[in-house]
Amino acid sequence: MPECRLCKQERDLCKSHIFPEYMYSHCYDDNHSFIEFNAEEGKYNKRRRKGIYENLLCKKCEETIQRYEGYGKLILYDDAKPKIEASKQPYTNESYDYRLFKLFVLSLLWRSSISTQDSFKLVSLGKYEEELRMVLLDGLALPVNNYPIYLYQTHISGEPSDGVFMEIYPSKSKFDGKTIYQFVADGMFFFVGIGVNTLRTFKNGSWVNQKRLQIGYDELTTLSSLVDVFVRLHHQGKFSVYETQT
Repeated sequence: MPECRLCKQERDLCKSHIFPEYMYSHCYDDNHSFIEFNAEEGKYNKRRRKGIYENLLCKKCEETIQRYEGYGKLILYDDAKPKIEASKQPYTNESYDYRLFKLFVLSLLWRSSISTQDSFKLVSLGKYEEELRMVLLDGLALPVNNYPIYLYQTHISGEPSDGVFMEIYPSKSKFDGKTIYQFVADGMFFFVGIGVNTLRTFKNGSWVNQKRLQIGYDELTTLSSLVDVFVRLHHQGKFSVYETQT
């Protein structure tokens, strides 16, 4: 019998989404499919009809992760995204559950690291994969400087860039040399520092802390970390649906 990747028990496994299905809701066309862009030379864009998933978790652990996902949806999709779209301004929440929201974000990164799908091949947490497994299994509240996070809701000329996904990739902090993972999921730009970081790693500190949640608001194509990805996609002609391979 296969082993659950979260509790490490031998149990029947569920088809576990790497990112929750609701994060793909803005992606689907009339045929309930979407294009997954791939900026790697020699690779094709893919058309998908569901979010990315594989057999990873037992039923009990799937329910644990779904609790984190449910809270992420409550904050991002039921509150933050509608308010940002209406106001065209950053979002602040001073009454949210810091522990649950951080667990939601960290669950995305951990699942990306344990996934065997090509979309997440750049994610390799090494020793931190086991550390995060225990954090998620036990539902731990971490200090702000342990896996610090900040987020932007991106837009294109004032219109929300919902439906945009970009590959998860690592970079190094210029302050302490620690690894930071960056990714765009449904137009939301996530930065996550790995392990314990000095808060100078992020110029404005962590935007996910015990006092408040802050989500920035910025033009998608002005975020410097994404420029190289856009350039590679453009040069390879991958913004055209005719380059798509199913």
